[in-house]
Amino acid sequence: MARRRAFLLAVASAALTALPAGDAWSSPEDVYGFGPRSMAMGGTGAALGRGFESVWSNPALLSLEHRRELTIGLLGSVFDLRAPERLNYDNLAGGFIGAVLPVPFAGVLKDRITIGLGFFTPFDLIVRGRILFPETKQFPLADRTASVAVQVGLGVDVGYGVRIGGGFAALAALTGSVLVATDASGRIGTVVEDTLVASYGPILGASYERGAYRVGLTYRGELVGRFNVVIEVKDLGQIVVPPLNISGLAQYDPAQIALEVARVGGPWRVTAGATYKRWSAYPGPAEATVRCPEIDPSTGAPPEEPCGALTPTPLGYADTIVPRLGIERVLSPKTSVSMMLRAGYFLELSPSPPQTAAANIYDNTRSVFGLGYGLELAAPFPNLRFDLAGQVQVLHPRANDKAADVPASNPGAPSVRTSGVVVAGAATVGVGF
Repeated sequence: MARRRAFLLAVASAALTALPAGDAWSSPEDVYGFGPRSMAMGGTGAALGRGFESVWSNPALLSLEHRRELTIGLLGSVFDLRAPERLNYDNLAGGFIGAVLPVPFAGVLKDRITIGLGFFTPFDLIVRGRILFPETKQFPLADRTASVAVQVGLGVDVGYGVRIGGGFAALAALTGSVLVATDASGRIGTVVEDTLVASYGPILGASYERGAYRVGLTYRGELVGRFNVVIEVKDLGQIVVPPLNISGLAQYDPAQIALEVARVGGPWRVTAGATYKRWSAYPGPAEATVRCPEIDPSTGAPPEEPCGALTPTPLGYADTIVPRLGIERVLSPKTSVSMMLRAGYFLELSPSPPQTAAANIYDNTRSVFGLGYGLELAAPFPNLRFDLAGQVQVLHPRANDKAADVPASNPGAPSVRTSGVVVAGAATVGVGF
């Protein structure tokens, strides 16, 4: 039995180590935008953000808010992803919680500093990370949204049209260990320990407003949700199994810079810009299961030659630029009532090359269309804000032609045409007080 267990562990090690790196797995706000207003307006917000959504889009714009507000809401999406037959993926359902808290300073600091909080959590999980056999047809896009999103920010009105802000985003990560050993009776047992931790990425923003126009700039640092479980096998007689590292990236947001220019005055509000995403730094979801020792035990120095452990195939991802456009029409039938009609579009280019080797891990360029509606009430009505949004993401058809050396038994051979549609909707209600 001990020999069999050791053999199975070794086989699992080799299989996991041989997995090539797959597609990019990002957080829900990077896929849809954060909040219904941003979703409806093409994922924009660096120059035209409002309310709790600004903690992600541009924390500097939190300083525009001068009343306390608590927001709750829902987000749902369905996936129709084809290669060329439809692949089954769970739908997404989750909830928003947001808060805007102006700091009640007096004097020169009055109405100049505001704190914002934004949370999104799926109803049935904290974070999902799956590494399937590379030959299996799959779209990691569906799992990219399955994660808790946490953002905290602070915005400051410097004056003269200048606003600055900063904060952070957080993702869940997992660390742990598994000890496999024999007990006093000779039976094999396991001891499992795991810890859920958080990883952080900075968010910095600035804006400059002159007249009816505003320029916004946001930097979001790399955000990595990593899992790392180390399996140690001991007391199996003459069979020696090296430590096995079951590790990789469950979620990943690349470092990115968003620049937008917006018209903020008048009944028509228009914003346009682009987001640069540094996908070339993405190492892939899988990491080496067996690691070469850093020190040679016989010499006490780094080994002169590699130990021969397998490593994941390099990705070859490329940096991308995402163009965005958002439009909002404000209607005010009464001074205490404002209604907003919204629309937007962005083009999310795929950083992944076509799947020409044995792997069938698909990613397509997406055209994303958004529509939305907003309603704001003020005194003598209660201070309420309602926002609705719908979003359709169309995956551009893509041919994945296999190289000549790929076996005909591969599920993607000789060629697979991938396509699909993602439909999402969101609604929030905010109470000012």
